[in-house]
Amino acid sequence: MSIRNEKNFEFDGVKFNLLSPSLIVFKNKFYETIYIKLYEDIISGKSSPHINCDKLAFDVCGYDYYELGLNQGLRLQAPSSKSSNKIREKIQIAIQEFCREFPLFVTFIQNCRFKADIAIKHAENLIDEKCNIKNFIRLKQIIGQFNKLNWVREMDTSERQASVSNLGTISESLLNAAFGNITDGDSFFKVNSDRVNSYGDFVLMCLPNNLWLSVKSNFARERLLASGYSNDILAVGFFEDYTEFTSQVRIRNMQRAGFLCVYIPDVAVTLEQSNKNTNTYEETLYHYKQANINLPLNINGSEFIRPLSNISDDLGKLLIKKNIEKRLSVDF
Repeated sequence: MSIRNEKNFEFDGVKFNLLSPSLIVFKNKFYETIYIKLYEDIISGKSSPHINCDKLAFDVCGYDYYELGLNQGLRLQAPSSKSSNKIREKIQIAIQEFCREFPLFVTFIQNCRFKADIAIKHAENLIDEKCNIKNFIRLKQIIGQFNKLNWVREMDTSERQASVSNLGTISESLLNAAFGNITDGDSFFKVNSDRVNSYGDFVLMCLPNNLWLSVKSNFARERLLASGYSNDILAVGFFEDYTEFTSQVRIRNMQRAGFLCVYIPDVAVTLEQSNKNTNTYEETLYHYKQANINLPLNINGSEFIRPLSNISDDLGKLLIKKNIEKRLSVDF
């Protein structure tokens, strides 16, 4: 009987495969050992988490994958001193390191935290596209989808805390990658100077004022208002709480600070939203409709609250004008 050279899968219309370990040249024994173990247990065609990371922990399976990584010279992160379960955290650290090298394996793993860079790389591999201004929302959806399927037990305290922190990092990393890929380093660029980065994270050269972008992750809070210095500025983020944008006083303060609009996610960014099939943008619109209040406009008479998926087209209308003299923020 011949050995199968690969296992085949499909996600959202995109096909991918995992090669047999016999066809791969591994960096070291650590990657080879985990690859062989996971490959044996993965069900061909099942593109969802079904390998329980807990069962790979030393106290369950009797094999220490974490120690193997150290012996192979890998600089694996040490478990937190406040970890609720250090043995379980060790196998999660080992699996994370493995998935950083083989990100498609995230598809099949249950009960394991994955850091932002791994989660993003996994989503990119699934759709065979790098993060850009047109697909970053889709990548966020995929990450949320697998995060929801990942946990088949209650997270312990340290896992829960790490997951909350990681969600913010994922959002910020996606947004920075999306905008970073359309910057030209000349008229649209990321702000790196400590002397001016309090104004915003990106700046787009325009007339009569440059257009700043303040990128946040999951909540606006007062940090967003701190970005405004009476410049033309856009608020961008995977904001979770629609009530941050329903206070008329808060909206007025944002407008006075120079904000032309706030981009709110029109995809689910929380588990509750996913279960209810809604999103922050829809929740915001529903509030205004129920309160019989008109949606706010910016100083140019355009929509102040906009769906995050629109930002690609909105920025594109400015970026298509290479001559800065004809690139006007008063049109935004």
